This record gives sequence, structure tokens and C-alpha cells, in this order.
Amino acid sequence: MKRASRGSLFMNAMTTGGLAGLMLAACALPACAETFRLRAPQAPLEAVVQAGGTLTLEVRYRGKVVAGTPVIGLDIDGHLRADALPALSGSARRSVDETIRPVVAEKRSSIPDRYNELRLSFGPTLAATFRAYDDGIAYRFETAIDGEVTVRDERAGLRVAKGDTAWIALSGCREEAGVDCFQTSYEANYAKQAVDAVPEDGLAFLPVLLRTAGAYVGFTESDLRDYPGLWLRRVPGEPALRGDFPRYPLEEKVFGGEFQQSLVVRRADFLARTQGRRSYPWRVLMVSPDAAGLLGNDLVYRLASPLGLDDTAWIEPGKSTEEWITSRVLHGVDFKSGLNTDTYRYYIDFAAEYGLQYMMFDAGWSDPHDNARVNPDIDVPGLIAYARGKGVGVLLWNEAHALSQDLEAALDRYAAWGASGIMVDFMDRDDQPMLRFQERVAREAAKRHLLVNLHGVAKPTGLQRAYPNLLTREAVLGHEYDMWSDRATPGHAATVPFVRMLAGPMDWEGGAMLNGTQKTFRVVGEQPMSQGTRTQQLAQYVVYDSPLQYLAGTPSDYRAEPGFTRILADIPTTWDETRPLQGEVGEYLAVARRAGDAWYVAAMTDWAARTLQVPLSFLPAGEYEATIVADGINADRYAADYRIESRAVGPKETLRIELASGGGFVARLVPKGEATR
Repeated sequence: MKRASRGSLFMNAMTTGGLAGLMLAACALPACAETFRLRAPQAPLEAVVQAGGTLTLEVRYRGKVVAGTPVIGLDIDGHLRADALPALSGSARRSVDETIRPVVAEKRSSIPDRYNELRLSFGPTLAATFRAYDDGIAYRFETAIDGEVTVRDERAGLRVAKGDTAWIALSGCREEAGVDCFQTSYEANYAKQAVDAVPEDGLAFLPVLLRTAGAYVGFTESDLRDYPGLWLRRVPGEPALRGDFPRYPLEEKVFGGEFQQSLVVRRADFLARTQGRRSYPWRVLMVSPDAAGLLGNDLVYRLASPLGLDDTAWIEPGKSTEEWITSRVLHGVDFKSGLNTDTYRYYIDFAAEYGLQYMMFDAGWSDPHDNARVNPDIDVPGLIAYARGKGVGVLLWNEAHALSQDLEAALDRYAAWGASGIMVDFMDRDDQPMLRFQERVAREAAKRHLLVNLHGVAKPTGLQRAYPNLLTREAVLGHEYDMWSDRATPGHAATVPFVRMLAGPMDWEGGAMLNGTQKTFRVVGEQPMSQGTRTQQLAQYVVYDSPLQYLAGTPSDYRAEPGFTRILADIPTTWDETRPLQGEVGEYLAVARRAGDAWYVAAMTDWAARTLQVPLSFLPAGEYEATIVADGINADRYAADYRIESRAVGPKETLRIELASGGGFVARLVPKGEATR
């Protein structure tokens, strides 16, 4: 009973006294919980852990409390209760200073992995590990229980101060009978609001971003394997978010017409059945004193399981065509464009002409419900052979439900044809069986040297570190929404790098060559325009992390502007270094990235026109040839207006970047004398 009341006393103190009452609440008990402090290697960041009958975490930056947790822990049938932990039996500390060299670089090709670690043991069956990095705090649980266990629940969440701001995406609940709100496309706009104003009936998927007193705090998870994803609900009457999870599926039903999905209509009252000797996902709190610092954070990748493949030499990031968003509409050709061999050959020729590594066969190349039934108007094996002869790989779209019925046979067939990879779509769940399926797809695809892109899927949690053939995934409201809505605004485009991108790569599918201002944008189905300028479309290829990037406009439009298209096609998809420069969430940002000796500077703004001053002091000494693509003088009224110029720059200069409403900017900086295309 004392242990149960201890947890209640902690919660009451947090409610009445806020985060500052955390320490006081613990020591008001008959037996004071033991307090452990864990500091970051260099940054003024600290984790304060209190361990007794319960376990809590407080995060401090520059001495100020920026976030805390409720009681955290696992409820495992017959073994553990989060509100009545076994007695604390030991603690151990260590410091690590290593380097991760990813097979597929995202933000950087050499990742310092420096942290201080605290491991607390609670008897022989439970341990909690805490890590303090210079840019975040993370914790996870480990159990040592023989055989299989049933995880009834996990206690998790965030507690902040009243009035702290959140950028949060709520699930859009589905209309199918019996389908709960844990099943969604993970495509939503981020609402900016006080944490204590988040709707109490809302269900939020990760990541979320908080602005607290003294820091920005991003919250998500890493190393999510054989376990359901973490969601958040508002705690009634408090500036707090409590964890929730999709329970284990007991019954599924197939819904849909043209595209089908297997959705859960009945769930168990537990989260997972899993091996009792294992580690659980990391709960990750990324901390930055300013918004711009979030743009360089790759803590999710650092915390993920290391490489799980022996052979990775075949994995090649790059760019691809994408024909679904423009409905395969071509112009200036002598054939009827559509789902036919001539159209796909045209796309392949375009990819080869501009040095794109891949060409996408989106939905329609086969019966969506039976990938063995190829569209008779498309010579898929012949086109794959044609593409390979031109140095272009082919990626094949798949409906997840259909692929799950014959995964190995389908992948064998694609590999025999010579395909380079697959897109898997319409999963819309992150319960334990779905996470198992996604890892199985990555593993089986890797055996056959096939790349993977996941759509209709939850946020990344670092699985691409173990399976680097998993190049990217969706989990974002991207350019395709311009086909039917006005939701993919420049403000949204300037929000996702600070929130969604905290979790890892995201497939936006941009590159629109039809562009609208705030006044001229219209929803035009088969010929969608972007919201914002042509140059903002270009900037997204530098700003957005994704080792596989798509050109979702029509090749006919790209070929009409070869100078612009060449610059777009040449932008790298992986980076050796990322330097956040400046920005505010949902308003604007500027970032610098390096690939080899070439630096790229990109900037984006919301609907407000802005002028940014960007010092080039990050450049090594020397003179650079800058190729600049900027909003044209009339871009405020004609969003496709841009200009290209070249000039010499150096590290002592400051770039003056003038952004039109919804505008963008890209500069490629190459050391003088180096050959350029």
C-alpha cells in the first residue's frame, strides 16, 4: 500500500506544484526515493532519476526543468508492476565515445556517439537504462524473464509546465465500423497550441515537439521492434500527455475497394506477447535551446540497433521518377500516355537522360490485390530489362495486404525480373504484428538485394540502421495532398523538418513544376500544383532527409526546363554533414549540407515573404563558385518564376536571401577550379 500511495503522492505534487515539485514529492515520503543525476558529456543537459517503489525522470537544461515524466515502467503479467517496482538492487555507470559510420548516410556520414549512461537494476528481472547525450536524454527498460511474457501495459508520457507550447498531430479516426483511432495514415497537419489546450479526446502519434521554458523538446521513440508504437493522450486538466498503445489484434477484417487493407476490429487487453529476455524501445527526449538545432538531431538513429546485414555493397540511394501524382499525363509525345509500355519507356528514358538512379512503377502495373497478375498493357519484365540497360533501376509498388499473402514468392519474382526495390503501401497500423511484418519485409527484401520504401506507415524508429535497404518512408502529409486539398501549405512544409523529421527520413514526393501562390493555388486533381514557389520545391530536396527522393512532376515539364531540372537531379540524397543555420517552427528555416567538397545552402519560408542573412562562416577557407537558384522577381504573383545565377563567394561573406511568399532558395557552393556538371 505504501508503494501505491507513493505514486499517488508524486502525481499530486506534479499537479499542484508543477515540475518544480518533483524532488519535493519524492522526499516527502516516509522513505525518500534514491536520486541519481546523469549529465551530458558537454552540454548543460541533465537527467534526474528518482528510483524507489516507482521510477520517474526529470530533464533539466541549463538548470531549468524542461520536461518530466509520470511514473514510468512496465506491467508484465505475473512479474512486474510499474507502480510497485522490485527493490533497487544496484546501479552502474559508463561513458561512451565512439563513431557510427552508417551504410546509408542521412544527415551525416560520420556520427559521433558520445553519451553518459546510468543503468539501474531492480532485482534479477528488471533494469532501466538512461543515457544523456549533448542533444537529448533517452531511457529504456530491459527484462530477464525466462520464456514468453505478456506485456499488459507500459507507463510513459510527458509532464511540462502550464502554458508550454506543443506542435502535435492528432489521428484522424476512420469511418469503417469497429476500426479504432490507432489506425491511420499518419498524415496530418501539426497543430500549435498550449499543451493544456490539447483536446482531451485526441489521440496523438509521434513525434511531438514542445517549447518549454528554456528549450525545445522533441519526443519520440527508437529501436521499436516486436512491440507496438507509443501514442499520447492529454491528461485531463493538466499540462501533461500520457502514453497509450494499440493493443494486440485479436481479429482483423479486410476493408477497401481499389486498395485494400487489413484493419483491426477487435483487440486484446494487453500490448504484446514477446520474449521475456529482451530490451524495450528507447523513449527519446531531444533537447535544443533553439528551433534550428533540431534540424541536425539524429538521436533516433544513434539509439537504434546496429547493422544487421552482412552484404550492403549493393545498396544505392538516389532519385526516382514517380508517376502516380500526375496521373501519368505527358504532353508533346506521339503516343497516348497512361498505364502502358510506351509511357513507362518514356519515364525510363527521362531518368537515364538526367542521371536518376530509379524509375517508379506505382499502383496500376499489376492487380493491386494480386501482384502476380500483371497489367497486360505493360511489359513489366521487358521494361525492367530495358531500364537496366540504361543504368536505371525499377521500383515496384505493392499493396501491403496483398504482399503479406505471398511475400517471399513475390520478392523472388521481382528479383528474377531484375527489379531494384519495392514500395509497400496501406499499412496504417503500428501494433506488434504490423511491426513484425515491416521488419520481415526489410529482412526478406535485403536477402534478394531489393530496396524498400514504406508508405501508409508510422514514423521511423531507426530500423533503417539495422536494414539500410529500408531507404525511406512516408508518415507525412506531403505533396500528394495538393491533388485534393489545400493542407500542404508552405507553413506545413516549414513545420515538418522540426517535428516529423526528428524521427528520421520522410518521403514527401515533391518536385512539382506547376506552382501556385496563396492567391492562385487551386486543387486540380490530375495536374496538381504545389503551394509556394518553384524554388521552394527545389529547396525541399536539400532540407528534407530522404536517401530516396522522387521527382513527382511530369517528365514533359521537366524536359521543358532542362537547366532547372539538371540542378534538381544533381542534388545529393545523402549528406556528409548537416549545419542548421536558423529557423522557427512553421515559419522559416535555413540549413547547410555538405556532400564531398560541395556545400548546399537551402532556405524556405511560409506564406510570409522574408529576407534572411546567412553567414558562410561554416565554409572551409578558399573561394567557391556559387550556383544560386532563387525566387524570381515576380514569384509573389507567378509562383513558377525563378532565376539562376553564378558568382564567387567565400567564408567571410554573408548571403542575403530574399524569399517570396511561400518561397525558397538553393545555392550550390563548389571550391573554385573543381569540375562541375
